[in-house]
Amino acid sequence: MKIFAGALAAVLALFAASGARADFTGQGHVHTLSETRQEFANPDCRATSSCDLKRFSLTRLAHEIWFADDPQHPTFANGAIMEYETDSVAAIEKYALVQFVKGCVFTSARNRAGEITRDINYGVSSFGETVPLCFPDWVIDSQDEDPVYNSDPERGRFYLLRWNLPGSRERATEKYYGEQKPGRPVVYLTDYPAGAFVTATGVKNSALDFRTCIYKSRDVPKRTRRDDIHFARPLGCFEWQNVYVYDFAQGKFSTEWSGFPAAPPPPLRPERLPLIVLAALFAALIAVALLAARRARVRF
Repeated sequence: MKIFAGALAAVLALFAASGARADFTGQGHVHTLSETRQEFANPDCRATSSCDLKRFSLTRLAHEIWFADDPQHPTFANGAIMEYETDSVAAIEKYALVQFVKGCVFTSARNRAGEITRDINYGVSSFGETVPLCFPDWVIDSQDEDPVYNSDPERGRFYLLRWNLPGSRERATEKYYGEQKPGRPVVYLTDYPAGAFVTATGVKNSALDFRTCIYKSRDVPKRTRRDDIHFARPLGCFEWQNVYVYDFAQGKFSTEWSGFPAAPPPPLRPERLPLIVLAALFAALIAVALLAARRARVRF
């Protein structure tokens, strides 16, 4: 994936202000509703010749994000921290993370007749092309033809891996593996998918399932297709969700959703194509908001 400049978060803030029921004031805050951790300790490492992989973990975070002083309509979003540790820095590149995704991001609204309408109008960069962010079946979650998560066509597979002080995820102390090798053989990546929120004209919903796996990097092809999900056998996998679908009858978001489309989604409408930028910018804004919240806790 490309590195998105932090300045783009300001653009997203302006977009959010134009669509939200309350104006964006900059006086937002973040609540972490839950934090759960799964860990794979590689128990069958001898059988897979992978004993230099000490562990692989995924931490799932559920956030309630207030971008404006609206007491009724926060943004809901889940995130994930994917981390692995090897027995040496030299062994880090022997392993690679690949993520798979299934589901949709869509808008919904109640029309004058009282009917609920749904519109697939968000795009995502996938394998070098812009497609609707709606996948009825599992696909590889990658912007380019290299399935390794957060790989970069120019910098390679491992440049954007991150490392930090022990136990820290602070941006101020975070470094890219491609810029400087860590002293400890522990690296991580993060994912903050599209959030869900109420606007003046409807609701943006997220109904996404993810499967994050670790492989021997030599088993992951340098180029493949989006639907080639069985290219190799993973060493370990974790599943997580980013599901917030608005229930108009209850007047709140539900975290359960099984209504993924059974047929290919309609194409993006030309006038909505710029919204592909929203998915990337939203992730950047969440990261900025979380960092501000952490700094506030330290300050006080």
